[in-house]
Amino acid sequence: MIKEEMTPRERMDAFSRGEEIDRVICVPDMGVTMVPFLGIKASDYYHSAGLMAELEIALFNRLRHDSVGISTSLRGMAEAMGSKVAYPDYNISYLLEPAIKSVEEIEGLKVVNPLKDGKLPILLKALKLTKDALIKEVDVGAAMSGPFSVAASVVGTENLLRWMARHPEKVHVLMEIVAESNNRYIEEVAKLGLSISFADPMSSTSIISPKLFREFSLPYLQRNINKIKETTGSAPGIHICGKSKKLWQDVVDAGISNFSIDNEEDLDDAKEIMGDKVVITGNVPPVDAVYLGSRPDINKSVKESIRKGYDSPKGYILSTGCQIPMNTPIEKVEMFMEAGRRYGKYPIDLDLLNSQE
Repeated sequence: MIKEEMTPRERMDAFSRGEEIDRVICVPDMGVTMVPFLGIKASDYYHSAGLMAELEIALFNRLRHDSVGISTSLRGMAEAMGSKVAYPDYNISYLLEPAIKSVEEIEGLKVVNPLKDGKLPILLKALKLTKDALIKEVDVGAAMSGPFSVAASVVGTENLLRWMARHPEKVHVLMEIVAESNNRYIEEVAKLGLSISFADPMSSTSIISPKLFREFSLPYLQRNINKIKETTGSAPGIHICGKSKKLWQDVVDAGISNFSIDNEEDLDDAKEIMGDKVVITGNVPPVDAVYLGSRPDINKSVKESIRKGYDSPKGYILSTGCQIPMNTPIEKVEMFMEAGRRYGKYPIDLDLLNSQE
């Protein structure tokens, strides 16, 4: 292993202050999909704060990546609002039954109590356990779904898309309740002193148009961003899966600090459009490069991402374009980290980045 000049904590603190660091920040997108590393069932992980924290601690001790975090998962908030979620032993959770099946039921939805509802109390406990164990060594954060993605799991994606056209005023009522539920969770995470970021796959322009995003997603995301700034004193990051380029300016203007792009988008484009305003994160393909790829494949993809992103004006973080798939060997993630350490060392060696090794 390459001997490093800074600890993850020192590196991230310096990076956040805009100071020089020894290498590119490296944060593979992991979480529940890495449960095979602990030899536990995904179904047990989702129901145990101890296992959630244990996984983050074990991954950090093995990989020494620059930030760790625990996510509500795509459906965690929706479950707290009444949706039924399935928890397979060896796969990620999925929606069994939405909380609402008819548009008339929207008015009856209740804002969540994050200290009582669904798995939110477990998540808050897991975040505290992880913070207590690791905060001196590494940045610890909380991730949550953007309000539009939560809404899709509260009413079902097809219903949401249909109701936006037929019952827009009812969808706005739904979004108000979801945004307030997110804000209640944000308040509790802020009490732990942790940073917060969003995953918002349903806002992707692979699913909805920029016009629909601006009407039904952005105003409520804006409320959550404002709440995070108000309660934590810092701006959140966001990851939007799939295509998102047509939304970049809108989301940046809403006040995020970091935009993580999917590998379907191009880091050069991201750098040109928003690199002078926010940190850019991405975007090594998690499936083709990390899960399916060999060491040379991983090296090649990491080099390409660093080459495109390292000189982004507000900073660059090397990550995967989305979550690393279930059953990816830990050795593959180690290869990703090793490549980040080797090719991301400052000052960047362009000859090394452009080499065919």
